Amino acid sequence: MLSGWKALVGMALLSAGGAALAERWQDIATPADAERLKQRDATFAAALREVRASEYAGELAKNALLYDPDRRLDDPLPPEGRYLCATHKLGGQFLSFIAYPDFICAIYGTGDKRQFVKLTGSQRPVGYIHADTRRSGVFLGSLMLGDDEGLVPYGQDKERDLAGTVERIGKDHWRIVFPRPYYESTMDIIDLRPMR
Repeated sequence: MLSGWKALVGMALLSAGGAALAERWQDIATPADAERLKQRDATFAAALREVRASEYAGELAKNALLYDPDRRLDDPLPPEGRYLCATHKLGGQFLSFIAYPDFICAIYGTGDKRQFVKLTGSQRPVGYIHADTRRSGVFLGSLMLGDDEGLVPYGQDKERDLAGTVERIGKDHWRIVFPRPYYESTMDIIDLRPMR
C-alpha cells in the first residue's frame, strides 16, 4: 500500500510542480506563507504560553527537546527513508495541547530539495523540504484530508497550503514547525524519528 501512495503522490507532485523543481522556496511561497515563516519564533513563544497557561502545562516537560524553540542543530534536512512521525498541536481555540500517536512518513531524494510525504492518518502533509540556512530548512506543501485521492497543488488553496521550518533537534531526530496553520491550532509540530 505504501508504495502505491508514493507513486500517487510522486505523480501528483511532478505533474503539479514540474517547472518549480529547480526554484528556491522564496520563489514558490505564497505571501501569506512567507509571512508565517517570518513569524516562526513569535508563534512558537505564543503557542508555548498557551500550553503553559492550560491544564496541559506538564506535557511540555515530557518532550523538552521537541518543545525547545531554540534547539536547531546543523544539517537540518532529514535523509531519505521512512520515519515515525507524530503531530503535536499547541495552542488554539479548541484545545491547548494534543499529541497524536505515531504515523508513518517518508522522505524521498537527497540534496537541497527532498520530498516529504505523511503516508498514514487523516491529515497528510505532502510537499518538498528545501534547503535554507545551516540550521533550518523550509517545507512547502499541501494537506491531503481523509479519503482524498488527489493532491491539491501548493498555492492553489490557502486552506490546504502548509509552510514550516525543518529543524534537526538530535542525532537522529527532526521536527517540522508549522506556525499558524489554517486549521485548529496556533502551531503544529511534526516529530520525525527514523524507523528502525
